[in-house]
Amino acid sequence: MAPRTRAALFALLAVALLSLSAAAVLNRDRLLNWSEPYLIGFDTTRAETHVRELIQWGPRMSGTEAELEGALYIQRQFAEAGLTDVHMENYTVPMFEVISADMQMVQYMPLGNLPRPNGETVSYEHMTQFVVQGYSGSRRWSGFRDDLEIINIGDGSDHASFSRARGRACFIEQTESTPSNWELYDMAADAGVEAVVLQNLFQGESIGYLPFFKSGPDIGSSRRIPVLMVGKDAGDDMLRRSGYKLRLDLDVLIEDRPIRVVVGDIKGSGDDLYVFTAHHDTCYNTVGAIDNTVGPATLIEIARGMASSGKSFRSTVRFATFGGEEEGLFGSIAYYDAHRSELGRNCKAVLNFDMAHVDARTSSAPMTCTDNGTISSVLKYRDLLIKAEPSLSRYEIDGYYSEMQTPYSDFWPFVMDGATGIAAWGSGCYEYHTYKDDITHLNPESLQIWGRILGSYALEAST
Repeated sequence: MAPRTRAALFALLAVALLSLSAAAVLNRDRLLNWSEPYLIGFDTTRAETHVRELIQWGPRMSGTEAELEGALYIQRQFAEAGLTDVHMENYTVPMFEVISADMQMVQYMPLGNLPRPNGETVSYEHMTQFVVQGYSGSRRWSGFRDDLEIINIGDGSDHASFSRARGRACFIEQTESTPSNWELYDMAADAGVEAVVLQNLFQGESIGYLPFFKSGPDIGSSRRIPVLMVGKDAGDDMLRRSGYKLRLDLDVLIEDRPIRVVVGDIKGSGDDLYVFTAHHDTCYNTVGAIDNTVGPATLIEIARGMASSGKSFRSTVRFATFGGEEEGLFGSIAYYDAHRSELGRNCKAVLNFDMAHVDARTSSAPMTCTDNGTISSVLKYRDLLIKAEPSLSRYEIDGYYSEMQTPYSDFWPFVMDGATGIAAWGSGCYEYHTYKDDITHLNPESLQIWGRILGSYALEAST
């Protein structure tokens, strides 16, 4: 999922639910003339295998060899699933790589001008206790004069408070009122702040408020400053250490790099297109078993189920997975721009799979859509699936109206150009964007829910 908080997404779904409840009459589906329903096949064991294969390269940070290996695997699987014109497209975008990251608190003399001889130095572990935020600036340590006093400015919502940290490190207690990374970069740079430390007090209470990755803008070398996120425990420890200074040694490389888009089709006789999308990249600090390895794994099995249906297709069904999503939807925007004449004219709907997985600790499997009539038709396939697989009745499978105008995931460039948007979210996992998003949280059974429902719906709409 793109760098937005889980709470923001749930707020969006809540608004969507209210919008749906307020609609007195559901619109007629703009895409589908209802006929004989048919459920596609979907192999959950094989989908789990795809997840396990894709995470073996570690984090698939955009522009890395690991992302390329993952894209090559998806390309092979698309071809084996029966898609045609399977290929990979490369797009060059500004990307970053964390070469090294060290953070310490160093005890100083009472006047704060020199480190205390034989004083305490506390080191914090990269990935588990702190995470570098996207497009952070480097800060190479060369001596104690590079150490920084820490100024706590609260939740960062008061623009004027940043001036108190001029020439120092700015400590922000992140809550729902804290501005986005985009805004924090600008406010801190404008105030002459040397570094920003965000303490997570906002996301993941049940797992201890771990540090999580979010992206930020490529703001140019003249305004780029180090921005880190620490977990709650590490942040509390830092704030307790009166008489200490922050020592950072960060090496963050920012350069143009290629990211990949994997594409394959089931060809139809007409010009209309239905496009299934998912991102195949992960944050730099996690293998991203759920966010978003489950997305491409699900698309592979949808493609197999649709291609083997024996149906004759009037519309082309396209499958596309993107790199660059976690840093700002780079892959999907670049791909859409490159194919705008075709997609803008012919794309009837985009069906996006971003963490379309149900966490084993919950049961919620939401879907959002820009058309009420489409929701009504899609949910007929939900009922058909539950009838065929009664054990899936324990999941809360429902659809909600949303305009989907916010760039939460790769559906965005399609929807903004007029395509009907359908986003399968699921309930992901609480650990997303942290080092703990690993295979232990995978619930393979749940991948078939929106995989079979939306795959069957698209089959009906395109044949």
